[in-house]
Amino acid sequence: MNFIVRIQCFVLSVGLVIGGCASPTSQEQLSSQSATDKPNFLFIAVDDLNVYNTVLGDHETSFLRKVYPDDSVRQSVIGRLTPNLQELARQGVTFSNAYSAAPLCGPSRTALLTGVPPHVSGYYQHDRHFRAYSSLTDTVTLPQYLKQNGYFTSGIGKVFHKGRSYLDRGYFSDWPDQIYSWSHWVEVNSGTSSQHDSVQDNSEQLSRYWHNDGSKPAFTRFGVTQVPTELSNDYLNASHIANLMVDGQATRKDVNGQIQQVVLPKEQPFFLAAGIFAPHLPWVVEQQYYDLFPLEEMAIDDELMAWLEWDARDLADSGKNLVSKSSFQDMLQYGLTLDGVGGDLNAWKAKFQAYLATIAYADRALGVLREAIDRNPRRDNTIVVLWSDHGYHVGDKFREGKITLWEAANHANLLIIDPRREKNQTVESPVSLQDIYPTVVSLAGLGRPEHVYGEDLTDMLKQPQATRDRVILNTNGEGNHALRDLQYRYLRYANGDEELYQMISDPLEQINLAGLPAFEPILKKYRRALEQELANPAGYHKTNQK
Repeated sequence: MNFIVRIQCFVLSVGLVIGGCASPTSQEQLSSQSATDKPNFLFIAVDDLNVYNTVLGDHETSFLRKVYPDDSVRQSVIGRLTPNLQELARQGVTFSNAYSAAPLCGPSRTALLTGVPPHVSGYYQHDRHFRAYSSLTDTVTLPQYLKQNGYFTSGIGKVFHKGRSYLDRGYFSDWPDQIYSWSHWVEVNSGTSSQHDSVQDNSEQLSRYWHNDGSKPAFTRFGVTQVPTELSNDYLNASHIANLMVDGQATRKDVNGQIQQVVLPKEQPFFLAAGIFAPHLPWVVEQQYYDLFPLEEMAIDDELMAWLEWDARDLADSGKNLVSKSSFQDMLQYGLTLDGVGGDLNAWKAKFQAYLATIAYADRALGVLREAIDRNPRRDNTIVVLWSDHGYHVGDKFREGKITLWEAANHANLLIIDPRREKNQTVESPVSLQDIYPTVVSLAGLGRPEHVYGEDLTDMLKQPQATRDRVILNTNGEGNHALRDLQYRYLRYANGDEELYQMISDPLEQINLAGLPAFEPILKKYRRALEQELANPAGYHKTNQK
């Protein structure tokens, strides 16, 4: 069915009514398992969360090691970041070396939820809904596949690239994929602001280091808000899913002002998705979160700035272009304009503090879900899958943001809690967010769809300590790729530029080994591995082999 034709299946009035559109598949593949046998799923997506958290904050690749070089200070800061995430990690298995398919929200989430990585689909940006791409038009998504197999699927917030529909370029775009993926989707806004009726004061005190000269989008702002956490969008969205799990029903006003009541069918297993927008920009949260991370604790100083300049010395030309043309450099310059000598450091500290504060805010929303997991009547049969869509730079490599091939932009979070399996364990073997789709359907006892890439991680849940080296592919736009295994990160840009880092001895990617004669054999190995990965992804489902 043509994408535009499918869009016309929507009936738009004051609210949104989903019509009887045909599914891309001709027949639902119902499992022989009964609803009571099938596990339930809580699916938690956290946007732009890197390793700056209580679970992974002291990872050897974490830039927190440079910002907080004193071990006692760093451990204290890490402990303040995400205590709720830490409690969740104690209940399950953390994949400490999980990597995104792409270091950008839309391509990463689309790859995860469709099972098709960017180099196969060609979905490198999020300029359009993924079904507008012919390669993905009829692709069955993870929630769609579960829905076809008897699951009640419902969600809220940012799960796909956007949590609500928009008129894009003159036609209606179903960004949440309501037509196919969900039994009941609730369209709301996300993030740290509020649309709650009782909120009269949405005022913000923005940082003096956020320079709005007309060229920067408003969403890049950072500062303090008057909105109470309990009335903010992400918190209310998490509360909606929490109420569904605990009470079996929940009510929420949507973006059209309509009251949406969602009821969990008792005879069906559920797949509930909670999309937490924070710590995506804007970083505008209550002062209480800023107070957790005093500026004076940070070792953001002339020595660290000099280290950044030294670190950039041997980047490939493509990498140097990313360093020289960045919003982070603009912010440093604006700090100097405001404060003179030392103003660049002041601006960097303010931005770093704002990111940490927004992570702490996001953890409050996770706390709502954590409490609901404990109170869930189906707790013993509910699997939790928590992930972030990619990593984030906050000064390292002179970058603020994602969209690079370096470690910080691609290192994501992945946690799986299965009440039937190991608790408080860590898998150090590298994995991909591409593995989530095949893992979830395996845990659900379902057959694997033929179009799905990635590996089934259920064996790792059984034996988390077993080491399995594997090459993970990251893609940042067409032709730009990186490979990551336990030892190396290899980068190849579309123009042929290369970088190579020994991640065991050099976890912060300080020494580019590409071009050094002694490492030419290693480079050849990864060049071959990349070509093989692009032609026939290692370990992927046999029906995807070409």
